[in-house]
Amino acid sequence: MASIPEEIWLLIFKFVQDGVSKASTGGEFGYDLARTASVRPLTETCRTFHRICQPLLFETLVIKHYSERSQNVVDVLRSKPRLRGMVSKVRIRWTRTGDRTLELWDRLEKALMELYCIQDLWIQAANISRALQDHFQRCPRLERLVLINVSMIHGTEPTTISFHSLKYLRYEPHRNIQTTKFFPILNLPRLETLCIDSVFLLEPADLYNHQIFHFNPAVLKELFIEAFLWTESMEVGLVELLKRASRIRLLSFDGLGEFRPGFNLPDDLIPELEGFRGRADNVLTFCKGRPVQNLFTWFAMGAILEMTDDVPNLIQPGSVPLEHLYIDRILWEDDSLGYIARHCPQLVSLKIRAKRIDGTLSTRYHMPKLRKATFLFSEGSWFPDSRKGNLKAESEVKVAEECREFWTQLEYLRLDPYYFWRYRGLEVEQVQGEEVE
Repeated sequence: MASIPEEIWLLIFKFVQDGVSKASTGGEFGYDLARTASVRPLTETCRTFHRICQPLLFETLVIKHYSERSQNVVDVLRSKPRLRGMVSKVRIRWTRTGDRTLELWDRLEKALMELYCIQDLWIQAANISRALQDHFQRCPRLERLVLINVSMIHGTEPTTISFHSLKYLRYEPHRNIQTTKFFPILNLPRLETLCIDSVFLLEPADLYNHQIFHFNPAVLKELFIEAFLWTESMEVGLVELLKRASRIRLLSFDGLGEFRPGFNLPDDLIPELEGFRGRADNVLTFCKGRPVQNLFTWFAMGAILEMTDDVPNLIQPGSVPLEHLYIDRILWEDDSLGYIARHCPQLVSLKIRAKRIDGTLSTRYHMPKLRKATFLFSEGSWFPDSRKGNLKAESEVKVAEECREFWTQLEYLRLDPYYFWRYRGLEVEQVQGEEVE
């Protein structure tokens, strides 16, 4: 072991850490927790490994609720200043009850205010003090900030907080918030991606002189809206926000409800839109006449896709052909793929997740540019397991071999959640691995 340089050991340990799968770790928080856990046993092997692994162990600070381990992490950070410079990511999932919890949170805030190399900060279920807010403003490398179920209100008059290096912001306040007029104004000159809860669209039009998010429209490229609560009054707020975010390339809605009858987006808004993610009944509202190349859509409960050549609006919604198409909760019929091939001849990637399958998966339709294709049933594999021999395997092999003749550029085909088919020249091989969204 002594003959191997420490730099090589560090690369080996980093390879172990990078081998943690994103697909089965429970989201962003679970993924970082698993990455940290993957190298912790190495630090207990010997003093040399302990020293080598410290940058990997303290690169991401993960604190989950009130626990003895959380107390130990805070104590280590307070007592060993040299470790603070190693922390570039912080993940905190908190609770607000109990005196001991409040005492530990106070100590944790003091520890956080001694970290200046944070690049990525994720906090859930906490009340952030004004002092901690001020500290985060002074973190010169902070590029990514996620605040979920977090309060930043201090007083009845809004204050201004500036994050000059921030590129990504996701902000979802408490669900019982009814007004945002007391929220701090966030100055975000370098922001590229904004993810917000629909509550920020709730204020009447005469309150838009208080705009919480101050960003540069020439820099902002992606807007995500979580619409767990949706009312007609939010339509005004949405239009006002899109007027300011006029040059976004991607617009995404999660949980968005129905718009009032007759709602239309002005034609001159978001003219550079290239990607849309939202319910099928909202696709034309936001994509019509815009250069949308990427579409991820799904159907509301009870809705059924009418695939007819007379109305190809859903898969040809904008002013240019689609290159990437993902449709969820679809009713699959015999001519479904033929319909897609006829109206989306430029597709590079296609993903289908069927709610119901009433037809065959025939790949005998030319899609000359298709490189990646995924066909899954909402409950798992496209071809269900059968007790009658190897029917599932035979059906998959038939599709995998047949599509190569008509999809000459294909590199990837998935028919099962746990493995896919990889194409390399004339060779086709089955590869284990879950899909990472």
